[in-house]
Amino acid sequence: MRKLCMALATVCALTTTTPLLAAERTEFQISPRAGRGVLKLDQFRNVDEDLAELDTGGLGVSFAVVTPVGLLVEGGTESYGNFDFFNADDEFVLRQDYVALGYQFELGDGWHIVPKAGRAKWKLTSEKGWLLHDDDVETDLQRGYEYFWELGFGKRVNDVMSLGASVRSGSFDFGDSTSAAFVMTFSF
Repeated sequence: MRKLCMALATVCALTTTTPLLAAERTEFQISPRAGRGVLKLDQFRNVDEDLAELDTGGLGVSFAVVTPVGLLVEGGTESYGNFDFFNADDEFVLRQDYVALGYQFELGDGWHIVPKAGRAKWKLTSEKGWLLHDDDVETDLQRGYEYFWELGFGKRVNDVMSLGASVRSGSFDFGDSTSAAFVMTFSF
């Protein structure tokens, strides 16, 4: 909670001290994303020491409204899972549906940076692979709600499209999740 308060205080300080190069109108944004991440499992049933940290890949999409002064309200979904060939190894998938609040700082020459803080409804699903297990395949599921932070940046390519990247991190009941994604934003 302290980290969230510090992040909100920083955003508020930046909004009052940064000259605003704001948009002329309210924008609606659709942002598909694809990226890679790391899933660190601290406590999860049927996890052995070899699976404490997993590389993941994922896809997602978000919908946002940006006000003329730069305030951003966003909602979206994303799903990250580890790479598994033919279900031979244990599979983990983290799905998040989220809402976030942020501020889009226009830096000039089409560049912008967007710090965000949000809350996610998450679901972690695990399924044992068939390769080294004699018994039936086990599936485990955990759900919850948790806060996260995200920092994105991008450059406007034309009047409608921006290209950029984002980094997101959150601490969950099972451990930590961090991801970096390529983001293509369409503004209307």
